[in-house]
Amino acid sequence: MSFQPMFRQFHEIIQLKRHGESAELLEKSQRIFKRLRDNLPVSFQPFYQGSYVMGTGIKPLNGHYDLDVGIELDLDPRANDPVKVKEWVYKAVSEHTARVEWRRPCITVYYQEAREVIYHVDLAILAKAPSSGSLYLALGKQNALPEQRKWQPDDRKGFMEALERRFTGEDAGQFCRVIRYLKRWKDEHFPIEGKAAPTGLALTVAAYHWFQPVKTGWHQSAQYDDLAATTALVRAMRQHFGSRLSLRFPTAPQDDVFARMNDQQMKEFRERLDKLSGWLEEAARTQSAAPLQRAFGAQFPSR
Repeated sequence: MSFQPMFRQFHEIIQLKRHGESAELLEKSQRIFKRLRDNLPVSFQPFYQGSYVMGTGIKPLNGHYDLDVGIELDLDPRANDPVKVKEWVYKAVSEHTARVEWRRPCITVYYQEAREVIYHVDLAILAKAPSSGSLYLALGKQNALPEQRKWQPDDRKGFMEALERRFTGEDAGQFCRVIRYLKRWKDEHFPIEGKAAPTGLALTVAAYHWFQPVKTGWHQSAQYDDLAATTALVRAMRQHFGSRLSLRFPTAPQDDVFARMNDQQMKEFRERLDKLSGWLEEAARTQSAAPLQRAFGAQFPSR
């Protein structure tokens, strides 16, 4: 029995495509850019980042869609306070919707229907060093003390470029599919709120380091095997666990992408990885889709 048609069908169900909800979010972001152009005291260049650009987005189980945007401001980070700069952006968009939140790493604009959040756009505020061209992310809450205000080196653009070069053609397609499967597993088995779950970015970085394309068959008749590729990546993640799983972001700021999880949350993460590995191996051994439905939810096809 080949599970590949079932995985491809499942991928079609969960994949967030660049039309529909994504197109609506992009349209909303353009309205935000207009408000910024009309109100900011400096010029800026917006760019999309995150799963939208990396091609790894999935449809959220709670129906709450998001978009990550970088706002690259034309100013010298050495000569400007990061919280003051974030205040410019916050004031520019604060009346755009009924709910705009100032968070330590970004400004978030929420869109609601009947008081329920349906979309949000995260605005990461960045400045470019005039000498090196390097980007720095403005960190700090609204009333942060001086020692809590920071311009942090940020090369997410570089990571997105490295990710694009990592695999090509159909290998890149399998790479993105496997990340989407793990994201759906995360949504099915971890709390949506709080910091108990690994982030989608953390899973993407893990795949960047440890994913390898897998095919079965010979030469021209070889077919991609998403079950085997997912199993191999999960095993690699589990093998790199000590008491914790620690993994550095490949470009600046080169921080640990799993650092936000405390020791208890990390223990539960390891246990859930073990369960996932068991389900994947059981499916291969028994030729049953039932373990895959336990892993990825009821939307995974039964046949």
